[in-house]
Amino acid sequence: LEGELGQLYQRWGHCLTQALAHLEAYIDFGEDDDVDEEVLSQVAVTVRALEQEIRAHLQDGRRGQLLRGGVRAVIAGAPNVGKSSLLNLL
Repeated sequence: LEGELGQLYQRWGHCLTQALAHLEAYIDFGEDDDVDEEVLSQVAVTVRALEQEIRAHLQDGRRGQLLRGGVRAVIAGAPNVGKSSLLNLL
């Protein structure tokens, strides 16, 4: 989760958390002068942009790249510990 995808997902989570906080502030303090109605439109814009970004990410052809290209792996160990059996099982 510390790689590129992890950072992307953390950014999405931060955006959603921030939008939720603004929405809850509007619900709790909407009658006061401290929170403008513009907060609702900002939350809507943020959530719609995030939705489009997630949809584009899901339609990206790279997400199955490891499945299509395969993975290089090494099975190493002492003699007679089951390396061949593991390989055959895979």
